[in-house]
Amino acid sequence: MPIKLIQHLEELAANAWPAAVVQIVDGWRLRFNWGVTRRANSVWPNETAGRFPVTEKLALVEEFYTRWGGPARYQLCPAAQPDNLDAILAQRGYASDALTAVQTAPLPTVLARTDPQPAHSVTVTDSFDKLWFATYCQAERVTSQTAEARRTILQRIGPRTGYALLRVEGHPAAIGLAVVEQGWSGIFSMATRPEFRRQGAATAILHGLARWSQQHQATQIYLQVMENNAAALALYDRIGFKTLYHYHYREAPQDFDPDEPTTLQNRV
Repeated sequence: MPIKLIQHLEELAANAWPAAVVQIVDGWRLRFNWGVTRRANSVWPNETAGRFPVTEKLALVEEFYTRWGGPARYQLCPAAQPDNLDAILAQRGYASDALTAVQTAPLPTVLARTDPQPAHSVTVTDSFDKLWFATYCQAERVTSQTAEARRTILQRIGPRTGYALLRVEGHPAAIGLAVVEQGWSGIFSMATRPEFRRQGAATAILHGLARWSQQHQATQIYLQVMENNAAALALYDRIGFKTLYHYHYREAPQDFDPDEPTTLQNRV
């Protein structure tokens, strides 16, 4: 398995969805963003300086999330350090959740397989757009309580961004986001309003984002899709995406006591 490539893509993806608070602990990135999205509220453990034993790092993680008022959570992929971190967390009672495939495709392949319908009009802008965000909130049913937190994540993205908006007969129908860095384009926030679904909107958005990404020197595309999203997996397979690896989360149980380590078996 290409661990260096996986680690690289995980770094690009972390840059593309930046948390409000990031604390570095011996190479691990402890991320917090007031309850919005698992990614921005989890440990990125794909590097280590090797200065502290893992038990000490685990304690520092639990202290961090207790202080910020959220559950200790890890985003785990094949690049996690140490390589038995998933087993260590399982033994401590951390539950596994949200298995996600990270898929890649050559950008020319995506362009060739996503020729949009003539009725679809896609525009891509280089900066955050109010209409784009309003469409995103409608399609994803984002509540007013979480909208501001999501807005601030989007507005603090460091690499180049492309916000795609599709209109059908003048009405905003679907959106998507591309984040380009080091020759890769990451696709995020794909969403279609319910009344416009199953009409080729996602394919048109992907085409628009691929064209925009090519203009900014990207040659490869990556995206993240949950393994239980059969419709999205089928779409991406038709377009040429292949799964490179998976990640999942490990989250501390609600009654977790960091001063009393336990095993998964005696919590069942």
